[in-house]
Parts: sequence; structure tokens; C-alpha cells
Amino acid sequence: MTFDAVSRGQAAAEPAQSLPATHDRSSRPDGAEIKAMTGLRGVAAVLVTTYHYYPPSAIAQPALSRFIGKGYLWVDVFFILSGFVLALNYAHLFAGGWNVRRWLGFLMRRLARIYPLYLVLVAGAVLMTLLAYGHLRPDNPAPAVGLPTPARDLLANLLMMQSWGITRSINGPSWSISTEWAAYLAFPVLVGVALFSRAGTALIATLGVAALMLGTVGLTTLDGAYHSGPLDAYDGTTIQPLLRCFGGFVLGLLTYRLVRLPRVLAWVSHDVTLGIVIVLLVSGFALGVHDLVVYPLFAPLVLGLYGNRGRIGQVLGSFPIYWLGVVSYSLYLLHDYLIGPRDGLFDWLQARIPAAWAHAATIPTIYAALLLIAGLAYYGVEAPSRRWARRLGRA
Repeated sequence: MTFDAVSRGQAAAEPAQSLPATHDRSSRPDGAEIKAMTGLRGVAAVLVTTYHYYPPSAIAQPALSRFIGKGYLWVDVFFILSGFVLALNYAHLFAGGWNVRRWLGFLMRRLARIYPLYLVLVAGAVLMTLLAYGHLRPDNPAPAVGLPTPARDLLANLLMMQSWGITRSINGPSWSISTEWAAYLAFPVLVGVALFSRAGTALIATLGVAALMLGTVGLTTLDGAYHSGPLDAYDGTTIQPLLRCFGGFVLGLLTYRLVRLPRVLAWVSHDVTLGIVIVLLVSGFALGVHDLVVYPLFAPLVLGLYGNRGRIGQVLGSFPIYWLGVVSYSLYLLHDYLIGPRDGLFDWLQARIPAAWAHAATIPTIYAALLLIAGLAYYGVEAPSRRWARRLGRA
């Protein structure tokens, strides 16, 4: 998930002089734009989950099958959102250039956000595998942990470096967390290029984003591995996930740069414009158009939600959808563990009732279980770790 948090409606710190605020938020309810973007993260997490739970071949309706089959692209929304929201909250720390103390403070806050639950899941999977098999060798059957080079690969996973072209992730979805950690490490440099630079440099950065995404597509096309689509790069033993993440993350930073342009922000955030962007996205997914055609639409979607004062922002910021966004990191990291139980429940029901009824019973049951587990993980692990980190920062 990828995941930074658009976290609990917290407002950004005051921007530095070199990154001026450009529109009046006085007429906006406090934190409303943050809630809408948090809601978008929740929707994206659910759609990634659905992509993994229901492969396109299992869905008879063609448009719905294509829409769900493009679900891997919602991970790119995570990357773009992370770049945008971290710029909103932390870019001002580096307006004057690289500062080691501020950089380390930034990294500690990011670790407090992503590492506790990540570590719990990695350690739990390793412990259960060792208890069951006594080793982490690759012949361990799934869902046990099996690593090609156990010592190296376990260390890489613990350091969140595994998807830098090193090895597979012990927790499958966390390949994206590993790549985002690399983006956090480079954050001062990236914001310097994308935000605190002249227009010409920003244009070069935009061309760099295009090159990264084209490079990802080229590599997935030529590597001979299975991919659901051109941007479905997730194999941590290659550099493809890093290229994909850095492209999206920098695009998020560049998108935040547009906040400086009030007229552009007002136009993109209007309900009509934002509605057109959403319709184009949904249509592109349902029609199965090339990833690189729909991908650029994620930038105006995020920028528009940030500035939106209308119905769309209100819907995505409403409590149920906002809450999905609050627990989205837990939901994203945990959803893989329920694929086996989902299959088992469906098979058990199908042996007793018609398949259509079995599906109708399995879908709400498995999503309800996932939301319950994600909520427990958020309130039991994520939230306490954040409070501990804030207390540590004040000490």
C-alpha cells in the first residue's frame, strides 16, 4: 500500500515562503480535502483487494471483468497520493535544501507510520514458518515463507529493501512499501527537483516521470514474466517496481506543485471537471484501454479532490469511505491472507447451495471479515505506534 497516510485529517504545517499557499482555505471545512483524499485511498485499497480476490476470468460481464482486471493500477494511485500528501505535509522542511536532522526526523515519522504493522506481519509469517518447517528454504509450500537465499532475503525484508531488485516480499503486497521506503530516503532530493526548482527543471522532471513509466512498460513487455497489464510491475527481484514507484511518487510531487496555480486548481477541482475525470477513468478501465492512456488521469483526480468543495469531495470524505481510508494500510497489507479462506468458504458453500448463492454469501462475509481484521490491526498496532512516536518526538 504503499502507503503513506493521508492521515486522520491532520492539516499540513505552514508552508515555507518558497512554497507559498495559493488559495484561500478559509471557506473550506478544516481537513475536508484531506478526508476526500483519504477516502480515495480507501476506495483504491478495496479495488486492489477485489482485483486479487476475483480474477477477470471469473467474471462473466466483459466491462466489469476489464474494470476489475485493471485493479493493479490503483497501487499507482497510492504512489501518487503519497508524493502529493508528503509534499503537503513535509516539503517545507527541505525548502532550504538537505538538512540531516530534519531528514532523519522525517524518516522516523515515516517509520512510525509504516513499520510496526509491517514488522508484525513479517515476524509472524517467519515465526509460523519456522514452527511448522524449521527453515525458510524455498521448498516451503505457500503460504509458508520460502526464500531463495534465506539469510540475505530475510534481512532485506526486515530493512524494507527487498523490492530494490533483491528478492520477493515475505508479505506479498509489501513490495510497494519497500519501494516507497526508497522514495522516502530520497525525499529531500526529489522535492528539491520537483517543487523548489525553476519551471524548466520541473518540466525535465515531468519528462523523467514519462521515461520511468515508459521504461516500466518496456521492461514488463520484454521480461517474459506474467503481468496483468503493461504497468503491473511487482517482482522485487527486478528494478521494475522501483521505476514504477518513483514515477508515481514524483508525479505526486509535481501535481502538488500545481497547487501554486489557483486558476488551474479551481478548474480541476470543480465538480464538473472532476466528474469528467472520474468518468474517463472508469470508462478507460471498463474498455480495457492501455495503462499509459488512463494513468495520467490519476494526477487531476488527486489535485481535483484536494481543491474540491462540492459533492464529490463530500462523498469521498463521508465517514464510511473516509474510515476505509483510515484503515487502508492495514486492509492492503492483510487482504492477501484471506484469499485462501475466501476460496475455502466458497467451495464449502458451493457443495451445499447453488454457485450463485455461494458467491452472494461469500462476498459480504469475506469483506466484512477483512474490514474487522483491518480495524483491529489499525487500532491495535498502527494507532498506538503513532502515539508512541509522537510522545518520543516530544521527549
